[in-house]
Amino acid sequence: MVRVFARAHFAIPLSSDGSDRRFFKVRWKNKPALAIEPSPGDIGTSETYSYVAIGNHLAKVGIPVPKIYDFNKDTGVIVVEYFGDRHLQTEILALISQNKWSHVKRLYRQTLSLLAKMQVCGCQGFKRKWCYDSEYYDGKLAKEREAFYFLQYFVEGLIGYSKTPELENELARLALQVDLIDNKEYFLHRDFQSRNILVWNGALRIIDFQGGRLGPLGYDVAALLLDPYVSLPETIWSELLEFYLNELDALNIALDKAIFEKEFYLLALLRTMQALGAYSYLYLKKGKVFFKPYVSPALSNLKALLVHKDFEKLDNLKLLVAKLSD
Repeated sequence: MVRVFARAHFAIPLSSDGSDRRFFKVRWKNKPALAIEPSPGDIGTSETYSYVAIGNHLAKVGIPVPKIYDFNKDTGVIVVEYFGDRHLQTEILALISQNKWSHVKRLYRQTLSLLAKMQVCGCQGFKRKWCYDSEYYDGKLAKEREAFYFLQYFVEGLIGYSKTPELENELARLALQVDLIDNKEYFLHRDFQSRNILVWNGALRIIDFQGGRLGPLGYDVAALLLDPYVSLPETIWSELLEFYLNELDALNIALDKAIFEKEFYLLALLRTMQALGAYSYLYLKKGKVFFKPYVSPALSNLKALLVHKDFEKLDNLKLLVAKLSD
C-alpha cells in the first residue's frame, strides 16, 4: 500500500473538480496509478466502500472502469488504474472547434452504447447495501437534492432572489412525479457527464461511479446529452437520443417511446436544476471558480426545456427564468 503518498516524491497532486477527495498520480508496481484519498469524516469512509464495491461490480459485468489495485481499509486510500486526464469534454470540444460533427456524433454513439450496457447489465446482481448515499433515485431525493438544492444555492444563493411558497410547492410537485415512473430498477450513475468519462488509448473509461444506485433509464442519458460542459445543440442531442433508444432495443429493453419521452424531459429538467445548484454551491461555498462559467449554459438548458409541452403549468419557474433572462 502507498504510505503517506501525499509527501512522497512520486506523488503528483491532481485536480479534484467538485470532490472533497484528493487525487494523486503515483507509481504502483512500476506502472502509473491513481491514489484516491477519501473525503474527511464518516461520509468519506462510506463513499470509499461504495467506490470499491460498485467498481468491482461494474468491472465484472464488463464496464470499463479503473481496476482497483489496492484498498487500505484503515486509511480509506484506494489505488486504481490510471487513465490519464483526457476527458470526453476535451475530445468533444476539440472536434466541435474543427466543425467535425460526424466525429462528435460517432464518439457520443460509443458513449451511449456503453451507457445502455451499464444501465442494463449494471443492475443485474447489484446490491443496494453498496450505496452510501441512497439506494434509489426517487421523488424524495429529486425534491430535496435537486429541486430544493436549486432553490437554495442557485436562486437564493447565487442570484439572490427569495423563493416564494408558490415556487417551492410547484417544484415539490414536479419532483414527486418521479415516483410515477414505473421502472426505477436500472443502474444509475447519477453524474454521467463528459468530465466523468475519460478517453484512454482510444477507448472510453467510466469514473466517479461511487454515487451509483438504482433508478430510471432517462436520468443518465439526460445528464450526458444536456451536459453544460459541452452544450450540444438540440438537433444533435435529439438525434443521439434516438440512437440510445435503439441501443436499448438491441438489449431487449422494450419501451413505450411516448412514455419514455415524458420521463426523459422530467428527469432532464430535474438534472438541470441539480447542475445549477451544484455549480452555485461549489462556487459560493467551496470557492471553486472553475464551475461558474457553466451556470450560463445550464440556465440556457433550463429555459429551453421549459418550452416542452409537459411543463405548461410551471408558471412560477417560467416567471423566474424570464426575470433572469431580462
